[in-house]
Amino acid sequence: MSEPAITLTPAQAPAPASFLRGRAWLRALVGLTAWALAYFSLQPDWPLALLWLGALVHVPFALSLILTSQDHHPRTDAILNFAAWAQAPAALLLVAAGTSELAGIWLALPWIALTGACGLAGAWRIIALGLRRPGALADFGLIWFSVSGAWAGAAAMRWEAFGFAPIMVLLAAVHQMYAGLVLHVVASRVVAARPGRLPCLAAIGVSLGNPLVALGITTSHMGAPVWIEVACACFFATCVIVLGWMQLYLAFAPSSRLPLASRVLLVLADLALGTAMTLAIIFAWGTLRGVPTLMITDMITWHGTLNAFGFGLCALVGWMVARPPTQNPGLAAGAERVSS
Repeated sequence: MSEPAITLTPAQAPAPASFLRGRAWLRALVGLTAWALAYFSLQPDWPLALLWLGALVHVPFALSLILTSQDHHPRTDAILNFAAWAQAPAALLLVAAGTSELAGIWLALPWIALTGACGLAGAWRIIALGLRRPGALADFGLIWFSVSGAWAGAAAMRWEAFGFAPIMVLLAAVHQMYAGLVLHVVASRVVAARPGRLPCLAAIGVSLGNPLVALGITTSHMGAPVWIEVACACFFATCVIVLGWMQLYLAFAPSSRLPLASRVLLVLADLALGTAMTLAIIFAWGTLRGVPTLMITDMITWHGTLNAFGFGLCALVGWMVARPPTQNPGLAAGAERVSS
């Protein structure tokens, strides 16, 4: 008697990078259109508008850069692919949540769930793939993205979480959207393309500085000496500036083999980032002296706008325009040196 034939089902191949990037471009373009319509018709406060912008435009780019990186983990890739598909409707519901005080939390629930799933995927990737790789920075960004979602839910509830005023709750959601998700995704690309001790130390400082800033703000809120918050803010800003220098090096270095459009966008991103971080240091210095040099409203207008449009959008688009590491010999060589 002949033995029954054994049929092997091939493992599902990951989606092509071109498809993932094309999907991200389409969703970001639709998101930008939706953001413009919502902003001019609803006229929200600027912090809320920045949160909507990140949810509708920046998140598709960030998820695409993670999914097209050299790090692949089938289970978490599936989660992030689902998040990429669910991002647009969840973000639109988040916009609606900002306009309805009674139904706000219910409308924000899909966004909270989506960011929570991304945070779970980020933690899972760190456990499964380890820390000794540039992509771990983006995974930490996913974790901070889930923190942003939690703060966004609290803002939708008009909840004064931990005794913070509603504006501070909203600003926490905005901060973790850009300094959490966007900055860490960009940092992962910089370290992969510019391996070395200084970029790695700067990136580690960014990852540590983000929670330190939150700790400093919390300790000041609880009555601790204000110098703790100032020291944390200055440490974080310094690390971000150094990381920006590394990206600026890539923008000018012929060995990076980046296209001209990427180089121009990364230079613009670094100019905006350096200015925004300098404003943060000036603000911290005024807080330490007890004589404010900049007000919160000034920081929202200038620091927030520079981070969202100047740095976040230009940097993400700049790295989207660049070829994936596997297609760029210069970036691939850098990533190989990091892994070894």
